[in-house]
Amino acid sequence: MPVTSRSLLCWTLFGTAIALFAAVGVTLLLLRPGHLKATAERTLSERLGLDVTMADLSVSIWPRPRVTATQMVFRVPSRPDLPPYAVIDRAWADLGPFSVWRGHVKELHAEGLRITVPPRSSDATATEGTPVTQAEPRRASTDVIVDKFETRDAVLTLQRRDPDREPLEFKIHSLRLNGVGFGRKMTFSTTLTNPVPEGLVNSEGWIGPWNRDRPTDVALGGTYTFSLANLGTIRGIGGTLTSTGSYEGQVTEIVVSGETHTPDFSLDAGGKPLPLTARFTATIDGSNGSTALERVDATLLQTAITVRGRIDNLPGPGRRHIELTADVTDGRIEDLLALAVAAPRPLLVGDVTLKSRISLPPGKGSVRERLVLDGTFGLDQSRFTGAAVQAKLTELSQRSQGKDQDERAARVLTSLSGKFRMASSVLHLRGVTFQVPGAVVNVDGAYDLVTSELDFLGTLRMDASVSKAVGGMKSIFLRPFDWMFRRGQAASVIPITITGSVKQPDIGISIRRVLTRGKRP
Repeated sequence: MPVTSRSLLCWTLFGTAIALFAAVGVTLLLLRPGHLKATAERTLSERLGLDVTMADLSVSIWPRPRVTATQMVFRVPSRPDLPPYAVIDRAWADLGPFSVWRGHVKELHAEGLRITVPPRSSDATATEGTPVTQAEPRRASTDVIVDKFETRDAVLTLQRRDPDREPLEFKIHSLRLNGVGFGRKMTFSTTLTNPVPEGLVNSEGWIGPWNRDRPTDVALGGTYTFSLANLGTIRGIGGTLTSTGSYEGQVTEIVVSGETHTPDFSLDAGGKPLPLTARFTATIDGSNGSTALERVDATLLQTAITVRGRIDNLPGPGRRHIELTADVTDGRIEDLLALAVAAPRPLLVGDVTLKSRISLPPGKGSVRERLVLDGTFGLDQSRFTGAAVQAKLTELSQRSQGKDQDERAARVLTSLSGKFRMASSVLHLRGVTFQVPGAVVNVDGAYDLVTSELDFLGTLRMDASVSKAVGGMKSIFLRPFDWMFRRGQAASVIPITITGSVKQPDIGISIRRVLTRGKRP
């Protein structure tokens, strides 16, 4: 080999060795724990808009190059009154041959991750009245820094606006972030336990980019599966719920759309478990745990119910104030009664329309004791299933039409409509119109849901005169008094009382009101 060629090869090898030793030297300088710790703290603080500190950062070579940080604390600047936004007990990443130069690692693992999100009002207060220095706009880097971030047994805590209230806490069993960077969206998958109602949530979606000026406004979205949620963790209701759907919004305010299936939904109002399905859109306020139900289309057995309203989360475990409106345009009364009455067969069957305001304040009593209902209702083609009640309605219909009791009785269907209010387990009815063939009953009164006692006062309007309705020999003596009961177009209007119980109602005539020609309701 010529001398010049040999010399050139030597110098090339020598130069390569010098460059290699220089790269190793620079890398070792960069990997000095002190330098690496200061650089990491400064970079994270600038990119996140948080004050980032760590107790220690070390580099090990064997059995593989690894960097480990302990007690990483992320704080909201100028807010020492707030708990740390995030704490990581220990985090580590294995280093590749060019990790330091590229600022990129394949996997980052963390232990003891605890995230505490302050309420939006508190976060806003941090910047109110504080002059903001206008820095030159800087485009956020969208480079991937970590290919995959994984952690287990983490805790997400959402603080309330009211500092005296217990925060909402979510146990995150596993969390994986992909393509982690500062100025970009990142995909994630997670499994966590929802506190109320308690159940397991599996979710996949996206989060980011990070909002360095308002950490509570980090956007996110995705899909979820809510499995075997125990509705018994909400006082007053029961059942096991499964739900699927999607969500989008911010950590402190999320809009959720989905559907639920509860095969054994129940209220502690005395009814029995029933299958309930629903499609819904709701907004969840993470600052206080309250939920605004934009629209819920529920189906209870054969009855469709449209619900809107709010579920406000109040201080104390299990305390919620529910304010809803419910509309039923084409339902079955027996489906609704089954939630409150656990009888082998329903008291009443038929078509129902309903408009109601529902209020359930918090308290230690049962749902029946605390529930307040106020609205209007209509029943059509309805029929009482009890033989005693149906027999009385059949008799009332026949007499009101002036028919002989020996005539064949047709099946009597009833129609009811009016206003109602239920409070303290007593159902108050106002302006109720009750119709059977040949008669119209107008009553006001109350029905006790606990004792089943009736207490109503009203009028009975009949197509037939009183004497003809009574029939037989008595009609001869009553005929001269028919004029006392005549009102306008009605042949007879009789003041009545309805007492007794639902199973054994007692319909009587108010003699005093007949003699005084009392006011009709």
